[in-house]
Amino acid sequence: MRIGFGSDIHRLIPGRKLILGGITVDSPVGPEAHSDGDVLVHAVIDALLGAAALGDIGELFPPEETRWKDADSCELLTRVIRLVEEAGFMIINLDATIHLERPRLRPYKEKIVRNLAKTLGISADTVSIKAKTGEQVGPVGRSEAVQADAAVLLGTPEPDIWV
Repeated sequence: MRIGFGSDIHRLIPGRKLILGGITVDSPVGPEAHSDGDVLVHAVIDALLGAAALGDIGELFPPEETRWKDADSCELLTRVIRLVEEAGFMIINLDATIHLERPRLRPYKEKIVRNLAKTLGISADTVSIKAKTGEQVGPVGRSEAVQADAAVLLGTPEPDIWV
């Protein structure tokens, strides 16, 4: 088994969509980013890459490369899942936290869980998404940024172990 941790943060600006876990959240601001700025998916990507010792998101999808401009982060995640599987691992579970002052994410959490579970190819009951505010402290608390942290567990596909 391997454990990976990922984290991402982006400044929030007017005129951008706020996408979290592949789901568009109703918000007047969104992340300033080279891709679609989905901090949750970016954190998951780094957690997967870290657990499999395959580098990081910036190495695979460098922001200076124009082909990744406005890229759909879920499509990037699909590429990373293939790499993780090619390295001989399967995804066991995901635990993630989104840090955002507003809007409140309760109405979106179930959709985010379902979308990530589907993308990752795992059961929704093995995906945990938590939402936290910044309690008006720091860039998240001042509604200047959105951040996400993710932890994943990878295993090897040995059916007799995972019964």
